[in-house]
Amino acid sequence: MKGKTIRKIVLWVLAVLILLAGAFFAVGYFYYAKILRNYITETVSRESNGLYKAEIGNLYLNLVAGNLTIDRFSLLPDTAFYRAHSTTDTLSPLLIRLTINQFRIRGFHVMDAVKNRKIEMQRIRFIGPEITVFRMRIPPKSSEDKKKEKMTSIPLPKGLTSIAVKEFLIENAKLDFVDCSKDSITRNSFPVCNISVRNILVDSAHQGQKRLFNADDISITLGAYSLPMKNGMNTLSFGEIGLSSGSEDVYIKDFHLEPMFNKHDYTRKLGYQTDWMDIRINHLRFHHMNFRKLLFEGKMQAELVEIDSLLLDDYRDKRIAPRPGFKPPMPQDAVRNLKTYLRIDTLVLKHGKASYAEQTGETPGTLFFDNMSASLTGLTNDSVLLNAGLVSELKGTASLMGKGKLDISVRFFFGDKRNTFTFSATMGPLDLTEINPMLSNLLPARVVSGKLVKLEVPLVYANEDVSTGKLLFYYDNLSVDVLDKKQTVWTKIKTGVINFAANDLIINNSNPSKAGKMKTGVIQFSRDKEKGIINFLWKSALSGLKSTMGFNSKAQKDMIRDEKQQVKEANRKEKKEANKKDTSKKEPNKQEKKEKKKKKQ
Repeated sequence: MKGKTIRKIVLWVLAVLILLAGAFFAVGYFYYAKILRNYITETVSRESNGLYKAEIGNLYLNLVAGNLTIDRFSLLPDTAFYRAHSTTDTLSPLLIRLTINQFRIRGFHVMDAVKNRKIEMQRIRFIGPEITVFRMRIPPKSSEDKKKEKMTSIPLPKGLTSIAVKEFLIENAKLDFVDCSKDSITRNSFPVCNISVRNILVDSAHQGQKRLFNADDISITLGAYSLPMKNGMNTLSFGEIGLSSGSEDVYIKDFHLEPMFNKHDYTRKLGYQTDWMDIRINHLRFHHMNFRKLLFEGKMQAELVEIDSLLLDDYRDKRIAPRPGFKPPMPQDAVRNLKTYLRIDTLVLKHGKASYAEQTGETPGTLFFDNMSASLTGLTNDSVLLNAGLVSELKGTASLMGKGKLDISVRFFFGDKRNTFTFSATMGPLDLTEINPMLSNLLPARVVSGKLVKLEVPLVYANEDVSTGKLLFYYDNLSVDVLDKKQTVWTKIKTGVINFAANDLIINNSNPSKAGKMKTGVIQFSRDKEKGIINFLWKSALSGLKSTMGFNSKAQKDMIRDEKQQVKEANRKEKKEANKKDTSKKEPNKQEKKEKKKKKQ
């Protein structure tokens, strides 16, 4: 009986305890949830000085497990409040509007927060939020405001010793960026955005000097994105953009700069001649980017930029008049005049292909380069480095028309005000009939036969005005046909005479000739300042090719004459020195003969 009585008492006690616990958690579920809701809304309004307000739907709290779930959470900025107080208060020019379908906190140690004033959470998770970032107009700052350091860490709230969050997730977010800083408002939308932040630690020891915003890593991924360019002629789009502050990397997939009009209409819409360019990059990656410099100083600084699988389609309609008064800058000027600080230690291109078409008649002349790879070192507008004489070097290789291998090296002196640079190149071998798709549509001529053994440009010195150098064109069995579409009796006779003169009188069949004589071309070209550097390089090389064939400008003839004069002068000095040596050898012989005569006597 006693055993049964004890068991009954124990069961009744357990039942009462369960009822009390249930009552406690039932009250906590409704009462503490209400308290927490009020606390969050009041704290947001107070800490933001009225700039933000929070709206909370259903709130579910589990004190034992440390779990919190909120449905329909909104953080709303007051843009009118910002405009009214931006000149008198230190408000951030970036405002955020946040609407979340569901907000979860897992592993929140409530008792530790109460006893030790520590907040520790395993995970904070936002599911399907809509985020709008407003960039507001920045009021003029006083000299005192400019001296203030920008915040690089999360401030520790009063009354707490530390905050630690293992994982912070924003999943499947929709991100809008609204720029209100100018006269007209622009909006850019990212339909898919994911943000992951690992190991956030806020305490007195971690002030953000080494860990950006107190986190080991901040990773952001943005989905497909497209926007029209300011000129209204092109569209810029990306398949995916991602960055990681931990690895200091940024990548862009499926970059595409696409003209909004076809090749015929593009320049006619603009009203002047320019390049129609369609650019695709499969993968673009920035390694070891300095996010601190970018965020807080607006400086673009990376150790390595990789461009993988570039596709460039470039077309110029030369039947349209050039842009009046337009003078494209040299690369050195363009880099030096950038408003943003730029420093990229190395830029690498892999697996590239570029085609160029130029039209002067009914059909455009075309050529293409594939198997392109290149590296550029020292791309910067850092005035200290430029004044110290930094030399930026571009080295590249490609296949002309898929067959003739081209190697080129360009050295830029970015600090030089005359935009000095040098370049050298080699190419070959190549069947010269491969260039007819370009040659025959731009000039009344075509290559009948010929093999390029090697084309060599040893070294060309150039600046923003002129280029000078040498060109060696090794070829065999070259024959050129001059075309004339109006084949009357007279033009047939004229064409025949020109072809005879070109092939038998001016152009050697081979270079070096059968006698072993090498004809060297002279490069001398005055830059057309209404054209870009690619035109400058091409026309410089073309001047050397023409010189090899015997077509020389007055400046080239003067260079050839001066060089011959220098050679004659050098030969004359050599002969003079040789005669002196012969004379000095004869003098001892005369003396020896005199001594022999004396001995005989």
